Amino acid sequence: MKLGLAPRLAAERKRGVALISSLFAAAMAATMVAVLFLTAKAGNRLADVGRHKTEAQYSARGAMEAARKEIQTAIANWDPVPAGGVVTIDGQQVNFTITPSGLDIIQADSAGIQTIMTGYEVEASARSAFTRQTARELVLAEATPIFQFAVFYSDDLEINPGPDMTLGGRVHSNANMHLGCGGTLTVDTNYLRAVGGIFRNRKDNPSQSSGRVDIRKWVENPYDASEPAEYVRMLSQGQLAGQGVANTSGYDSNFTSGVDLNGDGDFWDADEWLPWGPGALENWSQPDLYIGGNGNTVQSAAHGVGEAVVSSVGSMAMYEEDAGGSHVFDAASGSYVPAGAGGGTHSPGYFHANAGLSIITYDDGTWAAFDGDGNDVSGSIAGAVTQTTIYDARQADGSGGYTPVTEVDIELLASSGYFPDNGLLYAGHYGMGEGTDAKGVKLVNGSELPDPLTVVTEGSLYVQGDYNSVDKKGAALIGDAVNLLSNAWDDSKSPGHLPDASETTYNAAIITGNRGTNGSQYSGGLENLPRFHEDWGGVNCNIRGSFVCTFESSYATGRWGGGGDRYSAPRRNWGYDPMFNQIANLPPFTPMAVSARSVVSW
Repeated sequence: MKLGLAPRLAAERKRGVALISSLFAAAMAATMVAVLFLTAKAGNRLADVGRHKTEAQYSARGAMEAARKEIQTAIANWDPVPAGGVVTIDGQQVNFTITPSGLDIIQADSAGIQTIMTGYEVEASARSAFTRQTARELVLAEATPIFQFAVFYSDDLEINPGPDMTLGGRVHSNANMHLGCGGTLTVDTNYLRAVGGIFRNRKDNPSQSSGRVDIRKWVENPYDASEPAEYVRMLSQGQLAGQGVANTSGYDSNFTSGVDLNGDGDFWDADEWLPWGPGALENWSQPDLYIGGNGNTVQSAAHGVGEAVVSSVGSMAMYEEDAGGSHVFDAASGSYVPAGAGGGTHSPGYFHANAGLSIITYDDGTWAAFDGDGNDVSGSIAGAVTQTTIYDARQADGSGGYTPVTEVDIELLASSGYFPDNGLLYAGHYGMGEGTDAKGVKLVNGSELPDPLTVVTEGSLYVQGDYNSVDKKGAALIGDAVNLLSNAWDDSKSPGHLPDASETTYNAAIITGNRGTNGSQYSGGLENLPRFHEDWGGVNCNIRGSFVCTFESSYATGRWGGGGDRYSAPRRNWGYDPMFNQIANLPPFTPMAVSARSVVSW
């Protein structure tokens, strides 16, 4: 039967409505897909913005770190702080600016140690894709005379004397610190700091954790005899084991987990041990009921100790590379000569450039002396300078060779009228080499200095007999290696012969290099930083000053070793000289150790 017109129209209308509904639904779905796509795209774009913003922020902050290092390095090397610079971070060059803030003060602690504090505003701006971020901070540069540290090392500091040793004054390492002793090491200070870790074991043999190490609890002024002197032992691996605690070395930077027996996380119950970070602060804080303030003697990387930058080894050089410098090497004369303006390749190192008297020894063994104005004064001091040799068994290393040295008689130099008027004597050599070719300078008759004196050479420095022991002045000895010869030294040492030493006193700050520990080959540690060449067994070597090691020896490269015809160790009566707490008593041209910290950022 055929349908009528009306039913057919109704059916067609239903089909049309269904078709329209389907088309509408499809359109809606397409629209929703498009919206979701746009939303996802916008979300991705926002995520990209966030990511690039974060990348730009990190780059700007990284540039701030570089700016702080520029400030430290410039001040430490006696250079003007630059107005800005550029650093490459993740392949992108980031610019920074440095502006003096106007803050420039000297702050002294209760012991008299003074720090020069200078403020700088630093700004860095970095871009990542279409995003730019700017960081700003106020940086406080803190410059402390380096001889106001009893011990300062740029690399790992190792202290492992055989007999007992007492160490007073501030002790700092820009790297790690390894403490041990054959007997007892007593650290009498309120400042024991390492930028890396502090370890109660040997670097050359980490399984060895021996002797006793007693460290004083913090007091405001450790040089004041009325302050309490309370010591807490830094336990060795064996001493910890004796109390039922296992560790890889001792109570040190390796003791990271602590001992929490009941798992309540507080470490305060019986037989529990704080991890190193908070434990070091607790153990070596001020004594109970102390009324002089509060502080912490022992701090390491776990406590945020920052690097203190010192001058580069180039400051000791006779001439260092300098594009457009003041001098150029003349092959005909075998020496550096003045160049035309901006036409040189080298310039005198800092100490050579500022010396009140320079004594320069040439390849052929002749020498010349110049005053601070560059005038040749060789004839006037001729009696005070001679050329000789010394048998340095460490440098000879079995070869039997002798080291050439320029000998300077301090007493005769003082009577010549040409003692350096600014207190800086520089002695340089052409043709420096390694081993017995590491030419040196020997100081004799220096028991009484007419005025404060700093002696600098880029080679080996030998000091014979009592030095600055009468009417003590501010004095410093700076060289690639600093060697101490006793009052009994008579130049008779020869291959296979070890002369006897006699008691000798040296009052001087020392800056020198060493040969770092290499595997099981020990550097010699702080106890052998000054080098010896006699049989000192049972004999006092008295030193008051400061011990600074900021580089590896470039010329005196013989490795540490005792016995045979090298040396036997003295009784080390060594200590920091508190006279250096006062800036007026420091040796001339004392370098600075410079730290920098962010005070506020925005």
